[in-house]
Amino acid sequence: MSAITLFYPPKKINAGYGYRTKASMRNQQTWEEANRYSSKLMLFCGIALVITGVLSFFVSSLSQTGIITGTILTFLFTLLPVPLTERHLKKLFDKEGNRKTE
Repeated sequence: MSAITLFYPPKKINAGYGYRTKASMRNQQTWEEANRYSSKLMLFCGIALVITGVLSFFVSSLSQTGIITGTILTFLFTLLPVPLTERHLKKLFDKEGNRKTE
């Protein structure tokens, strides 16, 4: 899904496609930045999950610790893009969605 949003980003703010949060939907600038940033972050997390899955496939006997670790990593990499993208938007834009000047 991240590759789709990376190569075919949503052009306009909408309720069906893209990174949709209150902060990202403030205006067109925040929308474009949130979708650009989050799609790259989600792609990175997806690649990390694939690598984790492939590595666990080659481990002949997964212990309970390995299964728990894999579950935690899956949960972490699935949720991580949201707070990181929100933090990124907070750095770049004020509460009204205007780009901050340095």
